[in-house]
Amino acid sequence: MKLKALVAAAALAASGASMAETFNLGSMGPPGFTWFGNSFSQAQTFSDTFNFTLNGAANSLGAVWDVDFLARRDVELTSISLIGGGLSSALVDYSPIDFSFSNLLAGSYSLIVTGTVEGRRGGLYDSGYVGQLVTTRTTVSAPVPEPETIAMMALGLGVMGFVARRRKQLGK
Repeated sequence: MKLKALVAAAALAASGASMAETFNLGSMGPPGFTWFGNSFSQAQTFSDTFNFTLNGAANSLGAVWDVDFLARRDVELTSISLIGGGLSSALVDYSPIDFSFSNLLAGSYSLIVTGTVEGRRGGLYDSGYVGQLVTTRTTVSAPVPEPETIAMMALGLGVMGFVARRRKQLGK
């Protein structure tokens, strides 16, 4: 039994640290623009949360780049997720180099960046990632009826006129 606990502890220690940090980006309009990111000095997995609010309907888009000045670590971004606001479930993008989320309602949101940092120690600089988040207003246009809909409406009005005229003739 002690052997199992020892093996589990060794495996946990070998897997590296796991970090989760939370940052506040404030109000993102729309329109809005901000930079975000994090740096790491050791091998680890990470899940960083960036909270922001939207004052109105918006689309959001952005990009994320890993930064490793001396190529001593490998920063691997695995996903970018968006939760909160009026979303019924998380929106996830597994190609986090660039991302976009459309038709967001006003409210509070969390952008979650996950990944791993591997490689050896050394060098004067930490490794990490940097990204940008942009929000734009969603333009809602009034629905325009299709020609078939207009034709059906005209046909219905014509039938109603015919019936009214027929009733008037029979009533005389």
